[in-house]
Amino acid sequence: MKLKTLSAILGNIRMHRWGKCIVCGKPTIFVCTDKSSLRNSMECLLCRSSSRNRHVAQTLLTEVAREGRSLNDLRNKSRLAIYNTDRGGGLSRVLVGMSNYTCSGFFPEITPGTMVEPGVYCQDLERLSFQDASFDVVITEDVLEHVRHYQTALEEIHRVLKPGGCHIFTVPFFFDRPTLVRVDTTGEADVNLLPPEYHGDSIRGRILAYRTLGFDLFGLLKSIGFETRVRVSCFADQKLGIFDSSVFFSWKVG
Repeated sequence: MKLKTLSAILGNIRMHRWGKCIVCGKPTIFVCTDKSSLRNSMECLLCRSSSRNRHVAQTLLTEVAREGRSLNDLRNKSRLAIYNTDRGGGLSRVLVGMSNYTCSGFFPEITPGTMVEPGVYCQDLERLSFQDASFDVVITEDVLEHVRHYQTALEEIHRVLKPGGCHIFTVPFFFDRPTLVRVDTTGEADVNLLPPEYHGDSIRGRILAYRTLGFDLFGLLKSIGFETRVRVSCFADQKLGIFDSSVFFSWKVG
C-alpha cells in the first residue's frame, strides 16, 4: 500500500463506516481514502469496490435483475447478458467468470474487438465490435466525459442493447447548467478551449476530459431512443456504503 494512501486512511479515520457491501455481499468497513470525493472513495475493505461501484450495483439489482441482495448473488442466478467497460473495477472483480458477463478496456496498441483474456476485449466505444442487440445491460462508469465523440458512443451503446435493455452509467455532471465543452473535437485534431483537465486512469495513468456533461444530455439520450431516470443516493444508502453519488439509468425504448 502506498504511503500516501495509508496516510489518507489514517487521517480520515473518522469518516470510515461499518456496513454491508452490496457488491460482495459481506459485512465490511467502508474506508475513506479521499474525503473530497466520497463517490470515488469509501472502498470496501474486502472487495475494494467504491461508493460509485456500489451505487451502480444497487441500480442493476433493483432496476433490472430484481433478484439477489448483492452483486455476488447474480453470479449463479442471473441470465442477463452484461457488458461492462471497466475490466478492473469493483464490479468486474466480482462478476468476471459469470456466464454472459463481458468487460473491456481500450488499449491503443491492440486492434479493437480482440479478446485479450477470457471474457475481456479491447473495445473502442465509438466503434463497438459486438452484434446488434447483444446485451441486456451496458455499464459505463465515468467514461463518457473521456470519449472524443460521446454521441457516437451513446448510439453504439443503443445499437448493442436489446429492446428494453438498459445503459447504467455515471458521469461528472452539472444538474443546473448545460454541458461544458473543454475540448473542440469537430476537426481531426483536439483543440483545447479550456485548460486541460485530466482524470486518473488505470491503463494510461491519466486521461483527458473532453467535457463535463450537463442537463442537455437528457435531450440527446431521448433523441437516440432512450428514456432516462437518475438515482440520487440518500442517507439510507450509506448503510450499503453508497455516499454522494448519482447513477443514470437509460433504457432502450421499443
